[in-house]
Amino acid sequence: MKTLYVTGYKPFELNIYNNAQPEVKYLKLFLQERLRQYAEEGLEWVIISGQLGMELWAGEAAIRLKKNYGLKLAVITPFLDHTSKWNEDNQRYYDKIMSGADFVSTVFEQPYQGGYMFKAATDFILNNTEGAVIIYDDDREGSPKYTVRAVVDFADENDYTMDIISLDDISVFINDYLSNQWENG
Repeated sequence: MKTLYVTGYKPFELNIYNNAQPEVKYLKLFLQERLRQYAEEGLEWVIISGQLGMELWAGEAAIRLKKNYGLKLAVITPFLDHTSKWNEDNQRYYDKIMSGADFVSTVFEQPYQGGYMFKAATDFILNNTEGAVIIYDDDREGSPKYTVRAVVDFADENDYTMDIISLDDISVFINDYLSNQWENG
């Protein structure tokens, strides 16, 4: 697999309200480790739509892996100015990730017109990737449920790889990571 769409929860859906919260560090480490594994198997491109949370954290992880693994980051936003209502800190973080991206584009060359733009953007990304990693848990509904449905439907009709990661999977990673840190002191 050479192209991978990464998406998942937005920060507020996980009770995260700024990138300085300790949980963010571990989520980024998890994403970086998962992307490293894919890179070792031949992954070349990480594709995100530029949403806050898992997508931008995955973008940061991909940027960190560029030097050692040659990963590239593509950001394909649904519409122009999709960050216009974000606060300054979030816009700065977005700009930081965009500055490290290898490709940036938008599906609709116009401002937001309706929810159909998100669906069309997801469809575009699915048609231009070979697989998806989605951080989503059936027990904790949120915005990724729509993407999960779209990916499941798409995978049923296409040769497409799905990796749905639960919050329990992330907890196991964090516990292992902390245990290794403690042992290696």
